[in-house]
Amino acid sequence: MRTHAARIALALVAAGTLTVSGCSGGGSGKDAKPKPSAKDTAAGQGVVQPTINMPDLVGKDLAAATEAVKAAGFADIGFHDALGQNRTPAGDTKWKVCDQSPKPGPSSPKDKVDLGAVLTKETCSGAPTAKPTQPDTPAPPSPTRTTAQPTRDPGDPFPFPTGKPTKPGGGFPTFVFYRTCAEAKAAGAAPLYEGQPGYSRHLDRDGDGIACDK
Repeated sequence: MRTHAARIALALVAAGTLTVSGCSGGGSGKDAKPKPSAKDTAAGQGVVQPTINMPDLVGKDLAAATEAVKAAGFADIGFHDALGQNRTPAGDTKWKVCDQSPKPGPSSPKDKVDLGAVLTKETCSGAPTAKPTQPDTPAPPSPTRTTAQPTRDPGDPFPFPTGKPTKPGGGFPTFVFYRTCAEAKAAGAAPLYEGQPGYSRHLDRDGDGIACDK
């Protein structure tokens, strides 16, 4: 009987030992939670990434804009043609900024700065910069020429000649008048026949129809 009782006691002790061992190892199963990473720990503690202020660069020349970006603390800077003409802007005063990335305001110092630029003689829309126009100066009026008209004595019964006969074969003006045969001869019109322009009875002394024939 004592031997049987001793066996029962040993069995109970072994069963108790197994139960305690199973409870202490329960954390290594599927219900075990992973350890938090360093990143999660930093986020849980509210770690703030550093920021710097991006200045407003639109309208500045590329040389001044580049210096302002570097002074703000940015290191990665690039340029592009704002008109899409595949030109390579140079960081000098011949180019000006039309657009920028990042926009003005808080930004990370690790962000890449990209500046779109055009030549200073161009506008950001692509049209050349308009030059101021000078008002048109009206041309001075042309001087008016006046032809002096000959004067005659009111008591002279004969007016001035109104024309000269043309060369032979060229015809005569519609009206010609000579005061004297000397004028007719000087004009190369003598002798004058009745019916011709320039013929006048006062020049035909003998009345034969031919004037200034002598």
